[in-house]
Amino acid sequence: MNIFFIGPYRQQDEWGRKSHSILKAIQRGGHNVTARPIFLSSDLSYNTYSEPSEFIILENYDILIQFVLQPYATYMGEFAKRIGIFNTETLPYNLPLGHLTKELLMDEVWIDSPSVALKTQDILHNHNTTINVKAIPPLLDVESLPLTSANSVKMSDPALQNRFIFYYIGSVADAKDGLRETVMAYTNAFNHQDAVALVVMPENIVDGNLLEQIIQECHACAGERNVAAHRPLIKALVEQPTLEKRMALHIGGDCMVCPSYSLTTSSLVLEAAVYECSPIVNKGNACYEWWGEENLWGVESFEEICIHKDRPLPYRFTSSESWHRPVVKSLSEAMKDAYTNKFKRDKKRTSNSKLREHFKNATIDIAPPNNDYVGKIS
Repeated sequence: MNIFFIGPYRQQDEWGRKSHSILKAIQRGGHNVTARPIFLSSDLSYNTYSEPSEFIILENYDILIQFVLQPYATYMGEFAKRIGIFNTETLPYNLPLGHLTKELLMDEVWIDSPSVALKTQDILHNHNTTINVKAIPPLLDVESLPLTSANSVKMSDPALQNRFIFYYIGSVADAKDGLRETVMAYTNAFNHQDAVALVVMPENIVDGNLLEQIIQECHACAGERNVAAHRPLIKALVEQPTLEKRMALHIGGDCMVCPSYSLTTSSLVLEAAVYECSPIVNKGNACYEWWGEENLWGVESFEEICIHKDRPLPYRFTSSESWHRPVVKSLSEAMKDAYTNKFKRDKKRTSNSKLREHFKNATIDIAPPNNDYVGKIS
């Protein structure tokens, strides 16, 4: 089939990594693909490479695939089938038809969380639509990820040598990424006598004072027993985040901690799994839905309505949607288990050792249009 793909695959962020991985999986399916990049933010850096499929122009196209925020999605009648990739972080349970205007422009919707896909399908059916919703499995472009590296976080910092390294990569300012829960769970699971460390690396440039303030607030909440002399080691990396620094954590670290409230898959979690740093995630997360305890450490979480001040979409994060917040006690127990239970660690690492080859060959099944119409692009 001839496919026209639109997505932010040149952005150096989560949107870009996911979009790039999906584009590569579609190409591996043997389809003829023309790609066009979009940019969802003016504040991000972009990949400098040129995607070869940007220079392919076909006379006829069967399918249009749009990986965009819903407000940017559009209907194009030149195509026989329109697919929208709308990876929302939330579980909808009572969305009115007016909140689904962009989904209604599609013939098919792709979502990476099976539970979100199922609930979205139910809602669309309840509104008497014929739109199909498909859950797509975790995908990761591993071609840019080195097999080994001379650099690792342990080699660059003597204080981290001979320690079991937990690490967090994510937002500092956005509460839903779970930094506070991570620090609280860590400081309650360990003390200064344990040969452990928690390395915190913000995914974006951040004021080091803000990060230190959050850590100190968490220490204060931990109680008087957790005085400075008894606290387990926490290291903050606040310099410019780069792919090389991220790889240094994956290669030198032992266990990634990602208790984000989001229900979508995370490319950072997938990277950590590829490097056999079996991540700790919420059981409500899409990565856990697909893989479970064989590859990951699961944390109990509870469903909560989305009360959040940062709303990328004006009609998202409403009282009609929910996500999963981690139970800090369960997170603390998972971190302790990851540190002490070598038998479980080795089993998960054995499973994760197969992921690089899996991602390298992964494709997406795409159903052809239901009619014989083939669109034309001028």
